[in-house]
Amino acid sequence: MASTTEQTGTRIKLGGTDITGSVIAFVILAVSVILLLLIGKEQIFPAWMTENFPFSEWVNQAEKWLAENFKWATRAIGKAVVGAMETVEFFLWEAPWLAVVLGLTIPALAYGGLRLAVFTFFGVCLWGSFDMWFEALSTLSMMGIAVALCILIGTTIGIFCAQSDRVEGIVRPVLDTMQVMPAFVYLLPAIFFFGIGPAAAVMAIMIYALPPMIRLTNLGIRQVPPTMLEAAESFGTTRAQLLFKVQIPQALPSIMLGINQTIMMALALAVLAVFVGGGGLGEVVWKAIVKLKVGWSLEGGLCIVVMAIIFDRLSYAMSETRIEPKLLPGEMRFRLLPQAWEKFAPARWVETTISLIWQVCALPARGVIALADRIGAGHWTRNHIYLVMGILVLALIFAIDAWAPKGWRIGGYPRSLEFTIREPIDAAIAWLTVNPTFIAVTQGIRAITYLYFLKPLDTFLTELPWWYITVLFTGLVWMGAGWRLALLTFLSLLFCGAAGLWDLTMYTLAGTTVSVIVCLILGVPIGIWCAYSKTADAIVRPILDLMQTIPAFVYLIPALFFFGGNPTTAIIATVIYAIPPIIRTTTLGIRQIPEQIDEVAKSFGTWPVQALMKVKIPLASPSIMLGVNQTVIMALAMQTVTPLVAGLGLGKEVYDAMNIANTGKGLTAGIGIVLMAVVLDRATQAMTATQRRALGLT
Repeated sequence: MASTTEQTGTRIKLGGTDITGSVIAFVILAVSVILLLLIGKEQIFPAWMTENFPFSEWVNQAEKWLAENFKWATRAIGKAVVGAMETVEFFLWEAPWLAVVLGLTIPALAYGGLRLAVFTFFGVCLWGSFDMWFEALSTLSMMGIAVALCILIGTTIGIFCAQSDRVEGIVRPVLDTMQVMPAFVYLLPAIFFFGIGPAAAVMAIMIYALPPMIRLTNLGIRQVPPTMLEAAESFGTTRAQLLFKVQIPQALPSIMLGINQTIMMALALAVLAVFVGGGGLGEVVWKAIVKLKVGWSLEGGLCIVVMAIIFDRLSYAMSETRIEPKLLPGEMRFRLLPQAWEKFAPARWVETTISLIWQVCALPARGVIALADRIGAGHWTRNHIYLVMGILVLALIFAIDAWAPKGWRIGGYPRSLEFTIREPIDAAIAWLTVNPTFIAVTQGIRAITYLYFLKPLDTFLTELPWWYITVLFTGLVWMGAGWRLALLTFLSLLFCGAAGLWDLTMYTLAGTTVSVIVCLILGVPIGIWCAYSKTADAIVRPILDLMQTIPAFVYLIPALFFFGGNPTTAIIATVIYAIPPIIRTTTLGIRQIPEQIDEVAKSFGTWPVQALMKVKIPLASPSIMLGVNQTVIMALAMQTVTPLVAGLGLGKEVYDAMNIANTGKGLTAGIGIVLMAVVLDRATQAMTATQRRALGLT
């Protein structure tokens, strides 16, 4: 009878004997070291495969053919897009600043309440206070045109996908590719077909931001209950009536969520759009990066963050409200401070003041409603009072700005309200860069990261034979995720090698692995700390929100200041960008553990550290693995940004291809990143599913 060894870890049964995953890892490592010592030089992918697979040349030939036959159409589309964008931009630039502020604040008040309205008001004013008013409006107009086109095209394609499984089957892999392809790759064909300028920027943003609109429209329509469709059909509705009268209204919350995600992704590409002539806040951030101005870049980044938060909260609030609420002064929805603060006298005074101000502001609206009642439009006016009052207020502002005496006109954003935070930030950064203690810490981090993580792993992957690496990764994926993903892994590695990207792929894999390891080393303890301490969670959460919304480019400047231009800086910038998911999911996983389990552990006399290591972390492992999955994807997404601070690998290949407008070269490297992302994503998902099955959660 075979003996069984009870050990923690992954078990694989071989010939009746249980061997832990740690033993297998030791054997693989030993074989790899022996092979490395025997060969001891960089391995080259077979030349006969690379010579017979000129993939980048095929792409360039296809692009040339498309340009010769369809460039007239793309140029015409580009002119139309530029015309629309310039019209919107000119209107916003010439509009009184108060009209722009209230044009966003009034919808925020109507759908999100007083808190969102106050945040929107001061958030929009922040653009002008940082002296970035016109740049913010340029970004707003570019994003508005791109999002409007995404809504039009995405909703149409989503409806077709919902009506036909065949169409959905064709569109789905295209959307998967669009969502994982590095954003830099979109810029190459955009330049080629639309030229340098706003049209290329809008088209690149559209390609990047379109998938969620299609997916969520398709999902919302497919989730309409069949009983509702049967009831509508029983009344003799046509297919068009069924779509526009039943399915789309029922799918509206899902469609609005798609708009929300589209807006967020459009803003995420605002900085990258500067490379194809898209100005606005992205150009501000890029100029600050070039000049190494941390404070300036942070101001531009904060403007983008505030814009993202405003439109995120506003679109989310609109998705939850089907019609505008009626004007009800004193309604709890308009509370500014938390209701729990009512026991404090200052809070009650603030709420009383707000209620009085609101009732005074409601007097004109009541007058409009009374007038509407006389002409028989009272019911419609009550249900759309914010729309009516918004139009009246904006019309009054435009009238004052056009016809009032010169001294009473509103005009552009007042210079007296401007302020800056760049000087103290630059001073703080300058002090840190000459502080001996801080320099010693940064140099130590750089040395440890490079000497003990990046360099050994890079040597391991690039100097071992290509066939050994291919077989090793294929076998590991087969054991962990099945033969289908193993086949995809095998073909992906062959593609990267045959396309002449073997060394770059291995370096990217090494850099991504090191980034994820560092994220785990730092993120899991922070997540545990937040799970045990509400104070820590309250401190860390807004920091994570800021890290996840601020443009990734902004991270590069302090990383470059503190660590210099080298591959280690790219790793550190990637860690800053990719660490939030692992912190959040670790905190969530530990907090979701039932209290009864903790009580049982205490009843057996376990120490808190023992309960954490032996009980809580194993039970939270599926959630932690989900965080690893998201961290891997975000680390790979950062690969095309890190070349700006001496990052290497496939991202550098994409960046170089963009500089010489070589679409084939950039697309080949981009596909390599896509394949790596798909394999790692599916592998970590399989590991998460395995953990859930082992814990009896599925």
